[in-house]
Amino acid sequence: MRYVAPFRDRARIREVAARIAAACTRPWRVMEVCGGQTHAIARHAIDALLPAQLELIHGPGCPVCVTPLAVLGAAFELSLRSEVTLCSFGDMLRVPGPRGDLLAARALGADVRVVLSPLDAVEVARRCPERQVVFFAVG
Repeated sequence: MRYVAPFRDRARIREVAARIAAACTRPWRVMEVCGGQTHAIARHAIDALLPAQLELIHGPGCPVCVTPLAVLGAAFELSLRSEVTLCSFGDMLRVPGPRGDLLAARALGADVRVVLSPLDAVEVARRCPERQVVFFAVG
């Protein structure tokens, strides 16, 4: 709770809102990129604390938020093929699809690996030439 408490301090919230208002010396447009950000802003009425000259624009959504269920299902099925090594960013492994997430596929025996960069997937392919290495990312 010690990490959450400062965000519930009304005096601190008013102070930060006042600093934002003071910094907005002209009209600004700020885009939220992730649906989670948009949801948090709405749920906590953060937009009501912002000055009128600061306009929030709802962005395209991050890859995790906008990945269609059919694509998640296809990645799940592909990962279960014995010759496939599926590489993806860590956040994609927890996104539920029609049959489960990629962590569930891994639990079923799929070779699913977390990479930090597409180049990491290239390195996996170089080290495992007998495997069909798939880099799964959306965006």
